This record gives sequence, C-alpha cells and structure tokens, in this order.
Amino acid sequence: MAARKTRQYVSTAVESLTLAIELFNRPSPMGREHAVVMFAAHAFEMLLKAAIFEKRRNVCFPGTSKSFDLGKCINIAEADLKILDEGDRVLLLALTEVRDTATHDVIAMSEDVLWIHLRSAVTIFRKVLKGLTNQDLTDVMPGRVLPVSVQPPSDVGLVVGKELEQIAAMLGPGKRQRVEAEARLRPLMSLDRAARGEEEAPTKADIDRAVESIKDNATWQTILPGIVGLQLVGGPRSSEQVQEISLKIDPKRGELTVRPAAAGEEAVAYREVDTFDKYNIALNALGPKLGLTQYQGHAVIHVMDLKSDPACYKIRRTKAGNVAFQGLSVIALDRARQAIADGTVVVADAVNAYKARNK
Repeated sequence: MAARKTRQYVSTAVESLTLAIELFNRPSPMGREHAVVMFAAHAFEMLLKAAIFEKRRNVCFPGTSKSFDLGKCINIAEADLKILDEGDRVLLLALTEVRDTATHDVIAMSEDVLWIHLRSAVTIFRKVLKGLTNQDLTDVMPGRVLPVSVQPPSDVGLVVGKELEQIAAMLGPGKRQRVEAEARLRPLMSLDRAARGEEEAPTKADIDRAVESIKDNATWQTILPGIVGLQLVGGPRSSEQVQEISLKIDPKRGELTVRPAAAGEEAVAYREVDTFDKYNIALNALGPKLGLTQYQGHAVIHVMDLKSDPACYKIRRTKAGNVAFQGLSVIALDRARQAIADGTVVVADAVNAYKARNK
C-alpha cells in the first residue's frame, strides 16, 4: 500500500468492523441490530474504497466530488478489481439494503440471521484486507474477538424456515403484531432479492404480498426463492483464532422442486404474478446497476440487443398504443454484467456504436 489515503480508508474500515463485532457481542440489546449492520456496512464501504483508490487514485463519480456509495464500490470490486465473488456480492448487497432500511425504517433480526450477516462479512473483510495489505485480521485486532458466536447455525434454509415460522406466529389471529412481523421480514427479503440480483429494497407491495403468502401457509422456498440457492460454508482459511463462514451460490440453486411455468404450460399449482414483477428494472436503471451512467447502460442494451430477447425485455403499452413502461429482467442484468466482466462488451465501444446508431 503506497497511498496515505488508502491507509486511512483501511484504518477507518478496521475501526468500524471492530465496533460492529463489539456491538454484536455486547449483552445489551439496545439498538443492537441497527448499530451492527450500520457499522459493518461502513466498514466495507471504507475497505472497498481503499482497494479502489489504490488502483484508480479516485473514488468519486465522474465530474463530481461525490464519493462512491457502497453499491457502486461493490460493483467495481466485483466487475473490475475481481476481489469479490458472486456469494460475496449477494451478502454485501443484502447488507447494504439492510443498512439502508435500518437507517430509514425499522428492522428486527434474530440471533442467527444477524450472525450470518456479520460472520460472513468478517470472512469477506479478511479476504479483501489480506489481498490489499497482506495483513490478516489478527494483525489488526485481537483474534479472540473474531468468533462472534459459540453456537453458529449450519444451514441457511433451517434458519430461514425457523424465522418464517416465528413470523407466521406473529401474524396469527388476534396477535396484532404485523408491524413487528414486517420488521423481521425485511432483512430476509433483502437477502432474497440480493440473491436474485435485485438491488432495490422491497416495496410496501412486495412486503404485503409476502405477508399474505405467509398467512396462506406458503413454504419459505416459495416466498423467498432466491435464498434456496444459498449455502453456508466454511471459509478457505479458518484457523483456531479466525473461524471463517461464507455464503455461496449453489450451482444447482438448491435443486428446486418448483419453477415458474412457461406461457400456456399446465401446472399443478398456480400463483398470480404480475409480469412486470419479473421485468422490474427500468431501462435508465441498468447503467447504475452496472456501475455505469444511464447513457452507458442504454449503449449496453443496444449492442447486446437485449430488447429482442423476451427473457430480457418487456414493454407495456396503453390502449392508445403509447409506451407505458419498458422493463428489463434480472436475466438481462446478469448477462450484461457478465459480458462486461469477461470483455465481450467494452463499454467505450458500446457507447461509440450507440452514438453512431443515434446519428
């Protein structure tokens, strides 16, 4: 590490992670969940900015003095720096969303769910820190503070299943605990959406639909299908001092026993779904989701011809034939992200081609 600013970011990141662990381990429950996710998210924003600054000497949006937010840092760290994998991205996007909710609303997290977030975060932090500074976490904080749970959960599905059972009990007749149930449901929905590649927080309508599904005794796999594909595994460098746990994407996506039916296909069970729940990424939003500008996002859509693929694009028109909404799916986002990462699409070339088309 040559840059003084890089060292400053790293020092601040370590301080915030230390506070997150300290708050997790403290006996008082006062403000615990909110404070833990806030400090953990801040730790990652500082650490990823350190990695970005060390390579680019800049962590601001082009043409402004506004520093990158955590979502932007995650996109750069995965697509450009290659220091995060898919499982890391899912966990950190979920942490970002939970932090935002904790800042602007109310969350409630069980011990197991909070542990999964923080324990996985510690593992990712250790990996990035090691690659950036050649330091282990035990070099910057006492190893005795790192194992943040003596009875860690071993399966994401078991944790989520138990959580939804407790949420269902809160929603039972006469309980009047819907507000509390929603606060407990939000972190789970954030993790589910991150696993499905969606970066926006769940809307009130999303939460209402999930609540109704819980009341109808739907399985957690149906309500939170993205989590089905997550596995809780041991990290690559566990030791007596540092116990590593991380989230990984199951290549078989949990071998789902259910799937969406194709148009016109017969099915055993039906659930009404708004088509635009699937195509919920506005065209202007693709660029920012990829860490690009809106214009660059439109250029990527053009050169990849995403609008010609029904799996990627849908358009809604008014009765008069005017465009009411155009939406992209998570499939489109994943394809664009992969094309940029492997060099199939070069953003500068895409912009030039898009400009030529527009002329």
